[in-house]
Amino acid sequence: MDALRFLGFGLIVVLVVAGLDYYQQDKKSEGTLSFNEYVETISERFDRSQQKREAKKADREREKLWDAGAKSYLPKPPTGWAQHAMTEADNSAVSTALTEFGLTPLISSISGPAELVALNSAGKEGAIRKLDETGAVYSNDSEVIWLDISLKPKSARNTMAGLALSAQSAFLGGMKVEEGYAVIDGVAFMETTGNLLDNDERPRYRAFTGRIGFDQEVVIRLHTDAKDATIRDFLGRVDYAGLNQLLPLPALVVGKGINVPLEQQSEIADEMHKLYEAMQNAQLKLGQEKFKNLDAASVMVNTLASSGFNTEGVVDITNGKVFENQELSQLAYIRTQDLLLESALSKVEPQVASEGGDGGFFQNLMNMAFKAKAGTDASQQKASSQEVKVRKGGLGTSSCATLGSSKRCSVGSN
Repeated sequence: MDALRFLGFGLIVVLVVAGLDYYQQDKKSEGTLSFNEYVETISERFDRSQQKREAKKADREREKLWDAGAKSYLPKPPTGWAQHAMTEADNSAVSTALTEFGLTPLISSISGPAELVALNSAGKEGAIRKLDETGAVYSNDSEVIWLDISLKPKSARNTMAGLALSAQSAFLGGMKVEEGYAVIDGVAFMETTGNLLDNDERPRYRAFTGRIGFDQEVVIRLHTDAKDATIRDFLGRVDYAGLNQLLPLPALVVGKGINVPLEQQSEIADEMHKLYEAMQNAQLKLGQEKFKNLDAASVMVNTLASSGFNTEGVVDITNGKVFENQELSQLAYIRTQDLLLESALSKVEPQVASEGGDGGFFQNLMNMAFKAKAGTDASQQKASSQEVKVRKGGLGTSSCATLGSSKRCSVGSN
C-alpha cells in the first residue's frame, strides 16, 4: 500500500512539473504552442543541453593539453639528424646552442616570484632545465638547430605584476629589429636581424619567431646556423593545426593548409606582424589607462589574492573606471588576420576609410573583419556577452558596434 502511495505521489509530481514546463514554453510562444510542438521543444532543449555538456568536456580536455605543454609537438628529426635534450651538457650540438645561440626561456612562461627566485638561485643549470621543458636541439654533421615551442598564457591584466610583465615583454619585443621571413600554414615567421639594446648588431646565428593567437599564444622560436632550405624544412614539420587547437580561440588561418607563394611570404609576414604590433600597442595603451586610474584598495586585494605572475585578480584594479575585454581583443585579432591574409593572397587592396598610418589601416581592417564574419557562430568563438567600455585618453575616440551577443569597441589609431 505504501508503495502505491509513493508511486501515486511521484506521478502527481511529474504531472505538475510537466504542466509548469508546458505553461512556461507556451508563454514564450505567446499561447500558440501545440502538444506536438511542445514535444519538439523537449527534444531541442535536450540537444542543446547535450551540446553544452560536450563543449564543456572538450574545453576541459583542451585545458589539460595546454597544461601539459607543447613539447610533444616538437617534430621528429628527419633522416640524417639527431634530437638532443637541452640537459645533455656533454653533447657538442647542445653546447653550441647554449653558448652561441643566445637561448633564453620565454619570460611569460615563468609562473611567479617563487619560480623566478628558484631560477635565479639555480643559475645556468636552472635556465637549462627551464629550456628543456619546451625545446630541443637537432643536429647533423654540419648544422645545429634549436627549436622551442612555448605556451604563453593570457596576460593577467588586472594585477600590477601582470601589467608590468606585459609591458616588459612588449618593450623587449619592440627592441628587436625584425623582417618578414615566411608564412607557413598560416603562421607568420619573423627573422630577428638585430637588437637595439645591442647596438643593432646582426647576430652570428639566425633567429626566427612565429606566433599563433594574440595575448594567449603559441610561440615558436628557432635559432640556428643552418642554411635556408634546412630552416624551411624544419618549420614545415611542425604540427600547426594541433598547436592551434590548444587555444580557446583558435586562429582561423592556421592549420588550414593555406599556401602562400614563396615570393610573397616575406611581405605578407611583415603585414601580419604589423597587425600583431597594432593590437599589442592598443593593449599597452589600455594598460597605461589602468595605471592612471588605479584604485588603491583594489590593488591591495588583488595583490593578496594573486599567487603568481599569470594569476588574475579577483576585483577590477581600477574599480570600474577602465574596463578591458581581452577575449574580444583576441576575437578581433583572429578575424582581422583572416581578412588580411585573404586580401593579401587575392591581391585586392582593402579600402581604408581614413588615413592614419598602420594604426588606421588595421583599425579599418578590424571593422571589415567584423562585418565579413558577422555570420560566424558566436558560440564557437566564445564571444563575450559583456558590454565593453573604453575609457577615453591615450586611446582616442571610441565607438561601439554590436556583433551577435557581443559589443565591439574600436580603440582609435594605434
